[in-house]
Amino acid sequence: MSWDVAKHAAPLSIFSWAFLGFGLVLFALAGFGWSKHLSDEGQVVANNVRYAGELVEGMTPEAVEAAVSTRAAALLTREMTVDYGGGQLSIPLEDIGFSYDQQTTTERLMTARHQGSVWDQFSSWAIGELVAEEVEEAWGFDPARGKIALDNHPALTTVVIEEPEIIVGPTALEVTPGIVGIEADHDDVVDQLSAIDLTNPPDRIITEPEEIPPTVSDQEAQEAADHLNALTGDGVRVSVKGRGAILTGRILRELLVIEIGDGEVTAGFDVPAMQDTLENMFSGPMGDSLEPVIEVDGDSIEVLAPGEPPPVCCRAEAGQRLAGRILDGATGPFGLAARPADDPSLVAWADGSAIVEKVSEFTTPHDCCEARVQNIQRMADILRGVYLVPGETLSLNEFVGPRTVENGFVAAGAIRQGHLTQEIGGGVSQFATTIFNAAYFAGMDFEEYRSHTLYFSRYPYGREATISNPAPDLAMTNTTDFPILIWTSYTDQSITVSMYSTQHVEIEELDQRTSRRGVCTHVETDRQRTFPDGRVLVDTFIADYRPTEGIDCNGNRIPPPV
Repeated sequence: MSWDVAKHAAPLSIFSWAFLGFGLVLFALAGFGWSKHLSDEGQVVANNVRYAGELVEGMTPEAVEAAVSTRAAALLTREMTVDYGGGQLSIPLEDIGFSYDQQTTTERLMTARHQGSVWDQFSSWAIGELVAEEVEEAWGFDPARGKIALDNHPALTTVVIEEPEIIVGPTALEVTPGIVGIEADHDDVVDQLSAIDLTNPPDRIITEPEEIPPTVSDQEAQEAADHLNALTGDGVRVSVKGRGAILTGRILRELLVIEIGDGEVTAGFDVPAMQDTLENMFSGPMGDSLEPVIEVDGDSIEVLAPGEPPPVCCRAEAGQRLAGRILDGATGPFGLAARPADDPSLVAWADGSAIVEKVSEFTTPHDCCEARVQNIQRMADILRGVYLVPGETLSLNEFVGPRTVENGFVAAGAIRQGHLTQEIGGGVSQFATTIFNAAYFAGMDFEEYRSHTLYFSRYPYGREATISNPAPDLAMTNTTDFPILIWTSYTDQSITVSMYSTQHVEIEELDQRTSRRGVCTHVETDRQRTFPDGRVLVDTFIADYRPTEGIDCNGNRIPPPV
């Protein structure tokens, strides 16, 4: 019996020993693997660990950091399309609040299957060959940072909105309609972003836009335009010192400054532009200036009483007051006040300070004690002290008036219709020639002049002038930059005309040419004027002399005056 038992037990013992031996081998192998797993902690990634769907077992920390960095860049630079109704915008995820924690993700990869108790780690290791462990990536979304990014993004912060505009049309103010604005709903975008998985984001998110109307409606703008059209109408009439003009409706509307926004329409006139417009409409002097009183004694020039510049348009507050009256509904006409000219040149012209030196002088001789001398000296007395501002013209016939006995003139020799005769005021042509030459060398222009028809040796050949009543006249214009004071003096045997001003024009007499015109001699004399700005002007003066009295240039006899 016992033998049988032993007989049957022997095979079981052999099997047990074999099983036990196999177990010991497996245990030894397992012990070796477990020991290696423990020793690999922190050195390489454990077996069957996956990252972003890829097997990464055995990777060193450096390799893991590189892989994580590449993964983070790929995720964060991926662009998300935001469709906000008014358009589409693609933004990198890292720009709208997403972040990726590379350090934490790297740590998770390196500690995979090495976390928890010894038994947890052993269990994880034991099933490692059968079940893969996917490491969770560490990322985050900051709603506050995302909202700031959206609020500051140019495409999302620009609200496409336009207020209506009031513009100047051909006949009236017109309204350009406003445009309703569209703005993305940033809060809704942030809510949708908060629900996104960074590791598997959608290509786009859609948000309904918010409409923002203009703060001023088209109707309100039109009502404002209608009101301003009524105020400006067909324009207003204005006047300064009796001189009138019309500010047309179009001019007034172009001077309006209209601002639309913040729920209101504000309108007013551009006051400086209004002032400029008035001054341009009423340019130049608006009245006479008060000439200075100047005395000349030899080389001494004394201003006895300064003058005043002419009034001009307009007082400094004229534009502002006119603008206010029109906006208040007044229709005019409006009288504007003039002001004294403040232009330094005009002030200097009026106060006499520009009369500093003699710029020309001319003298012609005559015999003593003849009747004609009284007429010459009477002309000198009338014209002594004449003050010509730049641009002003002096006509001898207009200024002196008819040469009559009542005006202090007497009968003397004169030329009329080519014949020597006696008439009241005879001889004044000598004064005309004298002042002509003084003006010639002062650089003045001549609006009208005529030479004698007979040449007298006391005058410069070809450079002289005559005068008679009512014609011919001698008219000269001050085209220099400074006023000219005409000063006359005389002796028993000569008459002198001097011009006082500020010397700035250089005068040079050029060639003189003579030719025949029938039986007459035609003389041309050239004068050159050089101005401070470099301009050079050459003008030519003409004289035609008959061979004798009573003969025209064709050689025909002229009937004597009746």
